[in-house]
Amino acid sequence: MERSIWSFTFTSLFVILFGAVTSLRGVKLIVEPGLVIRGRTAALICLRDMQGAPLYSVKWYRGNHEFFRYTPMENPEIRLFGLPGIYVDMSQSNGSQVMLRRLELEVAGNFSCEVTADSPSFATQIATKFIDIIALPQLDPILQADKDRYLPGDTLTANCSSGPAKPATNLTIFLNDKPLRSSDTRWSNQRMSDGLFTSLVNVKLKLTSGHFPGGRLRVECQASIYDAYKRMAKLDFFTPDTDPRPERITLNGGASSCFQSFFLLFLLFFLPMVVCQDYGQIYEGLLSDTNQYYDEESNQNLLLSAIGG
Repeated sequence: MERSIWSFTFTSLFVILFGAVTSLRGVKLIVEPGLVIRGRTAALICLRDMQGAPLYSVKWYRGNHEFFRYTPMENPEIRLFGLPGIYVDMSQSNGSQVMLRRLELEVAGNFSCEVTADSPSFATQIATKFIDIIALPQLDPILQADKDRYLPGDTLTANCSSGPAKPATNLTIFLNDKPLRSSDTRWSNQRMSDGLFTSLVNVKLKLTSGHFPGGRLRVECQASIYDAYKRMAKLDFFTPDTDPRPERITLNGGASSCFQSFFLLFLLFFLPMVVCQDYGQIYEGLLSDTNQYYDEESNQNLLLSAIGG
């Protein structure tokens, strides 16, 4: 009898401990997108393998503070707990995921989902993930040089700057599509009061004829933050022989063009006057001949009347 009691107790304890563990496993927290950008949206997806056990609850935490709970056997199923900086999109949040909107830098930290099975032991597993939030520059990088034109033998002095961001923007200088060595650049960043960083890279390099293939020197600055941000700024410098100039007009071509323009103006303005003058003279001649004809006929009529004809 005593052996039966111990056997029952051991079996019950085994079921409670090991049965509960095997009824829930594989709890995992996934964040989409993997790189969270300030002001945008992220989904916290809680994966689990219930092993056939019914779900009792899923809770989401930021640090030690619960902000969302899903309990399918209660009414209402969803409960929201206010937490500064946490804005939950209720229309896209359920027992499997929570959609967060308008994420700010201050919200970065550890996020967790806690899953509890509805069984005699209420087996629970929790998964935690650190979520970082980055801030991208609002403007493109600015590339400046101390001269408008460079020649072989000159010293290129230039700098490239990028606006506030977190983490600091990575700046790379290219000469004719080739990155400069770190020894030719000096990179620095400055932390601002809001936790963002401005970035600056300076370049000072002695130029040779090899820096001007085809008579052109191209300086580029690439600003990047992970795979979320990439912008370029560039400057082109030409040697005097290859410096682009407006199209020139030769002397002969200019004289010919002027003569053609004058002749065209003559045709447009003076030819109609000449033509009109010729027609006027013809008309006046015809009118004179007609008047002369009528005058001779009148004189003959008068003579015939005088002699009684």
